[in-house]
Amino acid sequence: MDPNIIGLIIAGILFAAPVVIVIAIVLFVVFKVKSKVSQFERESGIKIEPKKFVDDLKGSPVMQHAPASLNGMDKIYVPMIKKEFPDLDLSAVFSHVEMVMKTYLDCIEEKNTSELENKMVVAPVLVQKAQAIITDLQSQNKTVYYDNIVIHKSVISDYVKEKGLATISFQCAVGYLNHVEDQNGKMLRGSKEISEETVYVLKYSRVINQELAKQSGEVDVLAVSCPNCGAPIPRGSVARCPYCRTEFHNMTEDVFAWAFTDIKEKNLMTKKIF
Repeated sequence: MDPNIIGLIIAGILFAAPVVIVIAIVLFVVFKVKSKVSQFERESGIKIEPKKFVDDLKGSPVMQHAPASLNGMDKIYVPMIKKEFPDLDLSAVFSHVEMVMKTYLDCIEEKNTSELENKMVVAPVLVQKAQAIITDLQSQNKTVYYDNIVIHKSVISDYVKEKGLATISFQCAVGYLNHVEDQNGKMLRGSKEISEETVYVLKYSRVINQELAKQSGEVDVLAVSCPNCGAPIPRGSVARCPYCRTEFHNMTEDVFAWAFTDIKEKNLMTKKIF
């Protein structure tokens, strides 16, 4: 055979080999993906339509951006908190975190704090903060909307004891459709279609030293719990428990309940409403 022809054949083989390898890899990946999809469909009973799935993903407001990252310190603080407050049910507190977070935003949108006031784990000072925001919005004839609220994750980010209080800070990765309108319905900021992802910090506190808390003024922002039934009671508002009718006189650290005292966005620069 002509050496030139042999050379051409060898060159062709050398050129085609990488292409064949790439095609083989692509086919293998496609096969594995289809295999996984088929397995999921068999186990879940859900039929996945690739094009529709991608279109839905692109059009879904809550999928426009990845959830914001959190500074979780649970491994450090949870053992400390459990040791110092063995009766505190942290799993229940985490559920309260998400409930209070959503209620707080809903109250601001509705310009009504009654739902927040009815949550026994909320301190009066937090209700007052929400009311101040509502009053500010009303003075500017603005309405802020929080739609499709999603709490992606909540973590403990800090735990401190100061000014006579023990305070656990929680971070929440929150997603929502957020926009502001004026009194005529004109949109001033935000979007009805593209979600925002941000982080809110919630503070959960109780009195551990009444004298220090009095000196710092912090004792007045918390709630007390009935020594008989344990229900949280706003401090100074009543002399008798409205639930079991027990009278209470001397306030000690034991009657102070845990309560959410503050909510704020971690990065205030991202919020352009107030």
